[in-house]
Amino acid sequence: MTLRTRLLLAGAAFLAAVIVALVVVAQRQEQFLVEQIDQTLERVSERAASTGVRVLPPTPARATETGNLYIGVDDGDRLVTLGAPGGDRDLEPLLDALRTAPVGEAVRVATVDGREMRVITTEVDAGRLVVGQSTASVDDAIARLRLSAVVATLGIVGVAALVGSWVNRLGLRPIRAATEVASAIAEGRRDERVPELSGATEAATLGTAMNLMLDTTAETEQRLRTFVADASHELRTPLTTLMGYADLHQQGVLDSDEQVDDAMRRIRSEAKRMSRIVEQLFLLARFDEGTVSVQPEPVDVAQLLDDLAADAGVVQPDRMVAVEIEGPLSVVADPDLLWQAASVIVTNALTHSPVSAAITLTAERVADDVVIAFHDGGPGIAPEHLDRLFERFYRVDPGRSRANGGSGLGLSIARSIIEAHGGTIEVESAPGRGTTFTMHLPPVGS
Repeated sequence: MTLRTRLLLAGAAFLAAVIVALVVVAQRQEQFLVEQIDQTLERVSERAASTGVRVLPPTPARATETGNLYIGVDDGDRLVTLGAPGGDRDLEPLLDALRTAPVGEAVRVATVDGREMRVITTEVDAGRLVVGQSTASVDDAIARLRLSAVVATLGIVGVAALVGSWVNRLGLRPIRAATEVASAIAEGRRDERVPELSGATEAATLGTAMNLMLDTTAETEQRLRTFVADASHELRTPLTTLMGYADLHQQGVLDSDEQVDDAMRRIRSEAKRMSRIVEQLFLLARFDEGTVSVQPEPVDVAQLLDDLAADAGVVQPDRMVAVEIEGPLSVVADPDLLWQAASVIVTNALTHSPVSAAITLTAERVADDVVIAFHDGGPGIAPEHLDRLFERFYRVDPGRSRANGGSGLGLSIARSIIEAHGGTIEVESAPGRGTTFTMHLPPVGS
């Protein structure tokens, strides 16, 4: 059963309960008013019967005014009116209906002019005393009450219809749309989305959250496909090289020791590159799962940067590498992992900038962080690449050339390492202005 059906049934049950309640109230009110009339009739009858006075029927013209009551005597031949209401002198019960009524019990009988009244009869010396009262006031009151009940019911139905339409428009219809989108997604139509709704309703929030989830899932799937394609691309070249040399050896083309040695050297080189890529992927997978063991301890930032600068000087003796540190600084980090992350950035700077471009390594205390910056004066990076620079296998080089080395995983590993230490890593660059990578790490004592 759908939620809409349940709400309709609940609304119908509520409306039925209201109608039943109104009917019961009207019936109880009518019963109460009739009981009041009957009590009045009983008191008057008892008082008249207890006096023991002989009632002499006068002529109808001499009937006295008796407020709201009718008083008459049935002498066996006719009904003689002794008193009638002042505002309703024509009130008189039908004699045939009156004679069938039980003595001493208030009943409803018809009148001569077609109306109804409550009467009670009592045996007296002159015959049967009749005391009655018109039920017009009761009938009018109950009619007004029933009319009010009908109006109230129609009002409730109208309000319920408006509320139901509002709930359907803002709640049920969006939920149904979300359900249809979910079914479409399950059928393979991955581009379906929930229509956007205005307002801060739960259904609008659900639709927005569902669209965000679908967009995130689509983006994740796209990244996964890209990752698989990139990983396949990275591993294809060494595998092709290995298979090529194996085929050459099998075909007997490598007929000299020098050729065999060169082939084995190339096979070993490509195998090492494949092994390095697999190890990096495995490390990233462990970071994703949170299973990398981080052993934090105080690390002297000055010593770290001096060592990085010294290694860079060995690799490229002609490049100027400067270290600038404001005071003694230490961070809480795993020394090996922090060195790995920092060396990735320095290696990228050495690889992707000319030797004439200086590299500056700086560190300072900013608020509650130690900020380590790596700046190179190279050609810089275009803005469209900055947001994707830390993606796995992403390269700025559109030709995916390996002439400068690297698999496109280094910066992803560096970011995972820094984030595992509770820090952040950022990049700023522009064509012609160089590139700056900045690490924010917690200091010792934080």
